[in-house]
Amino acid sequence: MFVQPIFIGYLFALAAAIYFASKPQSEALNLYLAFIFRWSVFIVFTILSLVFITEKNLLAIFLLVYLNSTFNPKQITV
Repeated sequence: MFVQPIFIGYLFALAAAIYFASKPQSEALNLYLAFIFRWSVFIVFTILSLVFITEKNLLAIFLLVYLNSTFNPKQITV
């Protein structure tokens, strides 16, 4: 029952983290903040998944890992 809201919330939180990480002018700081924010959001939502999703926890966590490793809305080119 909690699966869809958790994943939709995860996508919105991930997009917000990337948005806030892109605010500083330094590209190095953008990369650092994006990395820290993305993994922080990942850890929080992994814990939420383990607590609220009682069935198929492994599938939910693999989906979070997949989304966290592939969702990159901003390509940084030097």
